[in-house]
This record gives sequence, structure tokens and C-alpha cells, in this order.
Amino acid sequence: MARILPDVDPAQLEHTSEEPVYIALRDQLGVDYFVLHSYPWLRPWREDALAEGEADFVVVHPERGVLVLEVKGGEVQHDGYRWFRDSASGRKEFKDPFKQAQRNMHALLEIIRERSGGKVRREDLAHGYAVVFPHLDYTGAPPPHADKAIIISRRHLAAMEHAIETAYAAWTCGGRRLSAEQYRTLLNDCLMPKFRLFRPVGPDISKASDRLLELTETQAQVFEGLYVQDRVLVEGVAGSGKTFLALHRALAFAREGKRTLFVCYNKELATWLRGQVESDPTTAAFRERIVVKHFHALAAELAADAGIAFEPAAGGPKTDAFWNDEVPDLMEQAVLSLDLEGCATSFDSIVVDEAQDFCLGWWYALTQSLLSRPDGPLYAFLDPNQSLRGQVQWPEVEFAARFKLTINCRNTRKIAVASASVLALTAHIFPRAPVGGALRVLRAGSERQQKGLILQELRSLLGREDVAPNQIAVIGPAAKENGSLADLADVDGVPLVISAEEWRLGGGVLVTTARSFKGLEADVVLLYDLGGFSRLFRREDLYVSCTRAKVLLIAIVHGDECREAIVTAQAAAEAEQ
Repeated sequence: MARILPDVDPAQLEHTSEEPVYIALRDQLGVDYFVLHSYPWLRPWREDALAEGEADFVVVHPERGVLVLEVKGGEVQHDGYRWFRDSASGRKEFKDPFKQAQRNMHALLEIIRERSGGKVRREDLAHGYAVVFPHLDYTGAPPPHADKAIIISRRHLAAMEHAIETAYAAWTCGGRRLSAEQYRTLLNDCLMPKFRLFRPVGPDISKASDRLLELTETQAQVFEGLYVQDRVLVEGVAGSGKTFLALHRALAFAREGKRTLFVCYNKELATWLRGQVESDPTTAAFRERIVVKHFHALAAELAADAGIAFEPAAGGPKTDAFWNDEVPDLMEQAVLSLDLEGCATSFDSIVVDEAQDFCLGWWYALTQSLLSRPDGPLYAFLDPNQSLRGQVQWPEVEFAARFKLTINCRNTRKIAVASASVLALTAHIFPRAPVGGALRVLRAGSERQQKGLILQELRSLLGREDVAPNQIAVIGPAAKENGSLADLADVDGVPLVISAEEWRLGGGVLVTTARSFKGLEADVVLLYDLGGFSRLFRREDLYVSCTRAKVLLIAIVHGDECREAIVTAQAAAEAEQ
């Protein structure tokens, strides 16, 4: 049985004369045949004006080629020159069916040539046409521009396969079999191209981002009324605006005249926030009173200013043990040394972001060495689910007030739900938050295929979806040089950069890691190299990666562990309305 499109009940066809032809082609031709019924076409014709036509049937076979069938039902006659049909109002002339079939065939050959880009040429493809008279037989010689081999009458319907093979043979001298690739091109790119309407994500990003920013600012206004205590701990889910609120609080301290330290764990986050403060004209009057650092740089700079060697006591690399156990003591020595020299190192207030990643020794250094008063203003913002240490080391500090932020105001509703499902959390979302698009999930069978899918998605985003490079972050478990994009410098001329600062300035698309991008956000996030979970890429890291996307999240997965988590997240997002 042949494959035929559209696959419908023949009794429902618009032209009843085509019903017996449809049935004969469908039921008698073999599985190698593909038949298109009522195939319309539109293309430039004479003087480039558009001409339209419709082939009643197009029969396609990988070896025999393309055969166009024109069907003429009812009582038709030929007077040796013209064609007529009897009707209630008398005899009416109609177009020569052989010329119609010929015109349709040449139109399709031109369409095939153009759409295949020369991969399927006229000479590669056996082609021809035939005319079917499903209700009539005939006697006498055919018209001069016809042949018995290309006339299929009523008596031929019972042996339709033989009639089709005879028509093919009349047009072909020897077999001209298409290659498998040519045949796929003929069907999928030329005769049945996939025409997909899509809504470019680029124009929608600014609308969604504006709405999310509005929600964040609303949260800040509500929180403003709670700033009546000097010691406050704020615990919030990813996307609840913790960093926004932390910077807002630090700027408020500086505006009040307090020398303020804003300290976080992530280097890229500190760079980004420092740039925001320095570029904001509203902070000009007091920005010298605020210092924005990530903890590692803060400690290293204090030691350098004091002339203290910032190296492990036993030599070797700077391991976690060095940072956790030795650095707090080095900071205390540095502060004492600088104080003796009359260099001010203390701060009137300290705001800590990403506090879940701070160890107890770091808290001691901040509160005992850097605060001008041991009981001075201290604000800490954290999310236990994002802890790099696996378990939060809660500071030995008496906080007068503790608040929980449970509402996600960074992500669209679908991304918020998908992200929460990675850790089996319940997503709490602003009712007015935009729904957003579905989570895109692509499955890669191999590393090579994965790279191709990444390029495919980036080309689509940068091209037809009108997304700017500095709106896209590509996030993986490992640094670029250790991942599947190691040998790729650009995508169609758009650089792939590893510096978040260069990315923000429009230098290209950012390729980074889940941990390096923690605390930051992008309108579009593409996750890649998602295999299995490990010590350096835990399920919590996948959760963090997902929450970085404000408007669009794309995931390319190849490992079973990550695939299961992402597919579950996709299902949760699809259920969100």
C-alpha cells in the first residue's frame, strides 16, 4: 500500500471523479511509492508574475522519479483539436488536460531545482506526466501531443500499478535512481518542506524583563519598611531578588554616611555589581563610601596592602583548606598591621550576599576584624539550596530579624516552575509574572551531535529570533576549554567569550559554568554538556543554572541523570498556565 497525503476518507474528496483514482493509487501501489493528492503550487511564471496551479496527483518513487497525473472525470470529448465537456447548459470547452499535466510537471521540476539548491537536478530525476479518465475508455489514435502509454482510462484502474509503471517507462530510458540523500531532499525540502511559523523571542524579551524588574522593585519597596534593625538575615529562593535587595541595602547604608562593604562569593557577580554602582549617576555623591568585593579578592588585597605573604603555610596550591582555615587568620593579621600603620580598614556596615557559601572563619574575619563595632550593622542574604558547601555554615551572629523571601520575581512562570522541580521544591510566583515560553529540550546522542545542536540553537537565537549576544549565556558544568565548545571561537562571526564583563559590554555570547554564573542572570540561558551529576556538578548546580534564565531556557542533554531531571522540569513547565 502506498503512502498518500492527505490521508483522508476518499468519499470526502471535493471532486468525486478523483475518488476511484485515489483508491487505486493508495491500494495498488507498493510501499516505495509516495503520492501527494491535490498538490498546489505558486511560482513566478512569465515576466516574473506569480502563476498558480494544482496537480491532481504527484506520484513519487526513489528510482522511477516523479509522475504528475491530471484527472478528467465525467463525459469529455475531443474533436481533434479542442476538448469539451457536456453540462446542463450545453457543451463547454475546457483546457487541454495533457498541456495542464505538462505545465504542472515543469512547474514542479523548477520548484525541485530551486529548493534543492541544485542537489536534485532535472537530469538526475526521471519525470513525466499522464492523464487519467476514470469514467471513460477510448478508441482511435491519441492527439499528436499524447501517447497511449500516458493515458489511463477506466479499464486501467483495476491494474493501476501496471499503468503507472507503463507511464514511467514511456518517459525514461534506463533507471536513474536517486541517492537516499537526494530522495530525502526531494520529499522533505522540495515537495513537502517544513513550514513553521514561530514567534521570535527577541522582541518579547524586553517586555518580560520590564515586568520582572517591576516586580523586583515592588519587592524592594515593601522591604524598605523592614530596615529598622541593624542585624538582619534574609533567606530567599533563587530569583527572589536577594542580590537586588542586598545592593539596595548597601547603597542605603552608604547614602546614610556609613562606610560600607558589600561582599559576596562570586567574582563575576562582584565585578558586575561594582560596574553598576560606578556607572549609576545617582550614586556619584556617596559611591566612595561603598566597597564591592568578592571574598577572595578582599582577603588577598588586605594581605597585599599589609605586606603579608598570601600563601599556604606548608606551601603548595591554595586549596579549600587554605581558604577556610588560614585566610581568616591572615586577614586578622593584615587588619592589625594596617591599623598600626594608621590605615583605615574597618567598615561601619557590612552586607553579605551569597552568604550560604561563607564558612565560619570568614564570618569571624568579617565581624571581628572588619566591622568598626562588633555589634555594627550586618545584613546577610542567602539561599540554602544554592550552597556550594552542601550544607550552610550558619554564622555565630545574633540576628535581630530574620525574613524569608519565597516569591520568585526573576523568572517567567514556566522557568520558575521548571527550576523548582529540579530540587522538588514548590515554586511561589507573583500572580502578575509573565508566563513565558516553554522550556526547550534537545537530546544529543553524542558529543559531536551536541556541539551541532548548540550551534543550531545559537544561530537561530542570533539570527531569526533577533536576540543580542549579551542576552545569551551558555552554561555548562566545566569551563569552556574543558567542554565540547573548547575548539569553537565564534558562531558565524559572533565571538564566544568567557568574561562576564566582556559579555555585558556586548563582546559576544558568554560561555561559562554554573558556579561562575551563580548570582548573575541572562535573558536567555542555554545549558549544555549535561551528562551525569558529580562532585563538581551536583543537582543543586543544575537548579542554579536553570534559575539564571529570565525569559528563555534551553537545555541540550545527553546523559541519563540530567535528562531525567530536565524532562521532569519540562513536564512541570508545560503544566504551568
